[in-house]
Amino acid sequence: MSKTVLTVDDSRTMRDMLLMVLRGAGFNVVQAEDGQDGLDVLKTVTPDVIITDINMPRLDGYGFIEKVR
Repeated sequence: MSKTVLTVDDSRTMRDMLLMVLRGAGFNVVQAEDGQDGLDVLKTVTPDVIITDINMPRLDGYGFIEKVR
């Protein structure tokens, strides 16, 4: 069973790069467009790892991390 990674980044290019690399390494990847979207995703998915950007609209990476903790 592969591990699940949640990527949270407002940059489409960065999300695409992370998706390509992580899937290529055998991970299941779930994506979110900003911190608020990431919190919404966490209502239905329990990732093993979260990779987040810091500067994002609606809810930045620091706020996202604080709410996840």
